[in-house]
Amino acid sequence: MPDITRMFRGPLNDFEVEVVFGGVEDTSPYEAHPYEEFVFLAEGEIVVTRDDKDEPETVTGPAFLHVPTGVMHSFDLRQTPTRLVVIHPARNDGGV
Repeated sequence: MPDITRMFRGPLNDFEVEVVFGGVEDTSPYEAHPYEEFVFLAEGEIVVTRDDKDEPETVTGPAFLHVPTGVMHSFDLRQTPTRLVVIHPARNDGGV
């Protein structure tokens, strides 16, 4: 299980930032969100699987990813350490 620190801001706690420290043993759930997600991969390597792409993509940090609202996705961490910053800018209103 990765080490995840979450911070919520805004009048409805609608802006969320996750700082994630993980390694080769960690994989995120295959899931979709009702809001968009921005990911900064500061260090490490991940395999990103998305239902809107034909093949998984290997991404090496530093890199930036965008996951649109409603897209099923998962991140499979391939290096130790892997460090990510995950931003949900509008959790409560569908990513507008």
